[in-house]
Amino acid sequence: MGHNISAIILQGKYDESTSAEFDLKGIDLGFNLTLFPINHYFSAYWQAKLGTPGLLDINGVEYALYPCELALSELMAIISNDQETIYSIISTDYFGGIGQQYANVYKKQTIADNGISTINQALSFMGVKRKNGKDEFDSVGLSAHRFEPEYI
Repeated sequence: MGHNISAIILQGKYDESTSAEFDLKGIDLGFNLTLFPINHYFSAYWQAKLGTPGLLDINGVEYALYPCELALSELMAIISNDQETIYSIISTDYFGGIGQQYANVYKKQTIADNGISTINQALSFMGVKRKNGKDEFDSVGLSAHRFEPEYI
């Protein structure tokens, strides 16, 4: 079975009504983290709509459709009401155990740690502690989110 998602994981609180204005539907992951399914087309749309030019720096990503538009930073600051918000942009593309995953963690618009390239590393940086012998990915339940929701 495949696993193909792109998402933002936000650390901390956010305003649900404000996030709804931007079509961001949060999924609680525990550990004070919220998953927002997105994709490159979503981020490109908001880039144009908000008029925020530019791209976030990315580290170790070899996926052409990795969402990295600067508008994502602006969206996280708006919905969290925090200009110094910490969030991760993640992407997976697996089928039958073969594939790729990417992750970058940001504080505002800057990469928080250049050593982070996997989702487990990003989640660990954001405070996830492994549970019941599972890795960070499974500890927050990301394995249950195998594909982007239809609304994306």
